[in-house]
Amino acid sequence: MRRRLVATVTALVVLTTATSCAIQEDARPRTIPEDQRGQFGATASGDAAAGTARIFLLVSSAGDQEAKLRSVLRDVPNDPEDILQSLLAGANAIEEDGGLSSVLPDDLELLSARVRGRVLTIDVTDSFDEMTPDALRLAVAQLVATGDEVEGVEKVRLRIDGNNQVWPLGDGENADRLLTVYDYPGFIESTQPPYPAFSAAS
Repeated sequence: MRRRLVATVTALVVLTTATSCAIQEDARPRTIPEDQRGQFGATASGDAAAGTARIFLLVSSAGDQEAKLRSVLRDVPNDPEDILQSLLAGANAIEEDGGLSSVLPDDLELLSARVRGRVLTIDVTDSFDEMTPDALRLAVAQLVATGDEVEGVEKVRLRIDGNNQVWPLGDGENADRLLTVYDYPGFIESTQPPYPAFSAAS
């Protein structure tokens, strides 16, 4: 009888201890103190999102190296007019400090940008007259490469004041057709790291 009583008391003590150690559910929602929110699954703070849309800016060249275009992120909707307006706005202060710029004329204005099928038609004002041939090729490549980033677009039609024009291709030839990024080979900076150099075994 005494042994049974001791066993019963011991079981009650263990049960009471386990219950007091368990996490109790609040009867109602409670506010989590700010200094504890990071411990309860809140998103960790970090750099502000740069967006997912891309435009292409000019990388400053060193010595006799040819200028290249580099893609940068923009926090704008994936809408052709928004993306191209961001392109025309040029590089921001941080990008300028990093050697990025735009060759597009400062007074260039976007009249419209519409997608039909897989073709993006970009209509801009006539602001290219005083550009050198090399600068004009880079400017067209900027527009075409940026337009190619719009979802679903495979080709770009570039117009001035609603009229089709003849545009320079990457090889210097002129064409009055739809343009693609493949018309400007070597203009866009590669994101692939260089292959490591291997020395010949001695």
